[in-house]
Amino acid sequence: MVTLFQWIFAHLVGDFLLQSRAMVRHKQRLKARSWMLYAHCAIHGLLVYLFAPGWNLWIAPLLVMLTHFIIDLWKLYQSDKVVYFIIDQVAHLLTLFGIWCVFVAPKGWAPQQWVSVMHNEATWAIAAGYLTVTFPLSLLLASATQRWRREAEEQTMRSSVSLNEAGKWIGIFERILVFTFVITSHFEGIGFLIAAKSILRFNDIKGTEARKEAEYILIGTLMSFSLSILIGLVVRSVIPAPAAPVVPHLFP
Repeated sequence: MVTLFQWIFAHLVGDFLLQSRAMVRHKQRLKARSWMLYAHCAIHGLLVYLFAPGWNLWIAPLLVMLTHFIIDLWKLYQSDKVVYFIIDQVAHLLTLFGIWCVFVAPKGWAPQQWVSVMHNEATWAIAAGYLTVTFPLSLLLASATQRWRREAEEQTMRSSVSLNEAGKWIGIFERILVFTFVITSHFEGIGFLIAAKSILRFNDIKGTEARKEAEYILIGTLMSFSLSILIGLVVRSVIPAPAAPVVPHLFP
C-alpha cells in the first residue's frame, strides 16, 4: 500500500503546499476559463506519475487530472462552506483509492478486504461505540440534566452569552476522545482532558454567582465521562487482545 499513501501525500502537497491563495481566487473568478485550474490539475497528475510504481502506468495520472478537474470545477460553483470542502477532499481521496485498487492493488485485494472488514466483530463494535457516544448520548444527557440546566440558565441568562449548540458539540468531541483513550488503553489521556477542561472553564464559572452553572457543568461532565468510559470498556471486552510481541532470547 506504499503507492496509495504516496499518492495521498502527493495530493496533500498539490492541494495545499503548491496551491496559493491567489491561485484559488483566480479559479473562483474565472472557473473553467482559469488557466490555473488546468495547471493545478496537471501538477496533481505529475505528482501521481512521479510516485507511480512504473513509468508505463501513464493512465493513472491522466485519470487523476481528469477527475481532479471535474471535482474542482464542481466545487468552484458551490458556496464557500466547510461541507463542500470536506466533500471535495473526500471525493479526491476516494478517486485516488479507486485508481489504486484498479491499477496497483493485488488482484482481488478490494473484495477480500471488504469481506474481512464486514465480518470483523471488532470493526462493528468500535463503529457502534463511536456512534453511541455521539448523538444518542447527547440526547440522553440532555434529558437527564434538563432540570439542572433550567436553573443554571435562569441564573446566567442575563449575563452570559454562548454560541448556539456549542455545549452539545463540545460534549460530542469530548466523548469521542474519552472513548478513543479507553479502547486504545491510554487512560492517562482522560485525566489530561479533565484537567484541560477544568482550566478552560475556570474563568467562566468562578464566583458565587455562578455556583449553579458550575455544579451543572460538573454533573454533566462526570455523567458524560462515566458513560463514555463504560461504553469504551464494553467495546474493549469484545475486541481481540493484540498478540504479545515476540522478544528474542539474547541469552541462553
